Amino acid sequence: MTTKASKGKWAGGTRPYGYHVNPDTHKLVPNPTEAPILREIFRLYTHDRLGTRAIADELNRRGIPNRTGSPWAGYTINRILDNPAYVGDIAYRDVYVPDAHEPLIDRDTFARAQHIATARGDGQTQRAMSDSDYYLTGLLTCPHCGHKYIGTSANGRTRRYRYYTCFSRTRYGKAGCPAPRIPADEIDEAVLQALHDFYATADHVLAAIIERARTQHRDAHVDRHAELDTITTQIKTTETSIGRYHAAFENGTMDDATAGPRIKELRARIEQLRARHTEITDHLDTQPAPPPPGTIERLRTYLRRVTTVGTHGERKAAIETLIADVKITDQGVIPVFRIPTQDTPLPRPPRTRATTKQRHRFAQWCGRWAAGDSNPEPKD
Repeated sequence: MTTKASKGKWAGGTRPYGYHVNPDTHKLVPNPTEAPILREIFRLYTHDRLGTRAIADELNRRGIPNRTGSPWAGYTINRILDNPAYVGDIAYRDVYVPDAHEPLIDRDTFARAQHIATARGDGQTQRAMSDSDYYLTGLLTCPHCGHKYIGTSANGRTRRYRYYTCFSRTRYGKAGCPAPRIPADEIDEAVLQALHDFYATADHVLAAIIERARTQHRDAHVDRHAELDTITTQIKTTETSIGRYHAAFENGTMDDATAGPRIKELRARIEQLRARHTEITDHLDTQPAPPPPGTIERLRTYLRRVTTVGTHGERKAAIETLIADVKITDQGVIPVFRIPTQDTPLPRPPRTRATTKQRHRFAQWCGRWAAGDSNPEPKD
């Protein structure tokens, strides 16, 4: 088995979901039915940021069985997300052969999945990410070790200094991670100002962003259509099975106690498949579109207010709603902005350290903003 693995062949055992084992070459080849689902699992995890249990629930809701025909479970999803076979590599004991077969996932996507799993796997990291004193909790990822930056502080002679520090460095010191600390006050204000400045001049880049989204939408069509074909086949097969059970009952070769429950199960299965078929069809028919009319202008008004007189809770809510990620690179810190759609929720009311009056003012402002008021200043 080690020799097979060293030659880039599948060493044996249960095949990875999404692949077949070629009986002649003993190498992994994509399974046309399962490969689109496998890519969907990684998309739900890295793009939609669903957890492993939530992904399992979503696949079960769609009526998609796992390799054995059983419902999905969170631990199965977790094993998939950690398997290097999906980037084309063979790993068996001490043997590691890169590019041994056709990958189903690109290496950047796989690396993002590993970083997310690492961050979510540490209870201390999760507790730190709920710290309300820092605007960017959960958004900064260490470029050295992949852990999240967490809020830390140090008391000087005259003031308290706030930082974002890599979790590994917090726990193990510089030996755990050499990534430098980032002054929290400066980066919080810089990211918030960058968000304001982006939407103040967003018109000239929105067209390019929408075109890129449409290109990605078209690229995903191949997998979506493949899943549609599979679902259509499964519907026809299930309908044929129901017909056979009806025929057996009418011919007297099967009683109602046996045929009835099975027909009921098959009909429920068809309903699941048809619902998923409709969902995919709707997705294929829905092209990415610019934000609804007036949205950008209302966001400009909102961000202008938040950056000048907004409360701590309002500023944090704005960043949580409108910033997807903050990248730390050799060129500096780069925020990644969310582009609002029809379904984008309003910034959430402040959850911490806000008085009853402040919460009332923010809720009042959100109501006016949602109604399209161009100058939704709340009144005391």
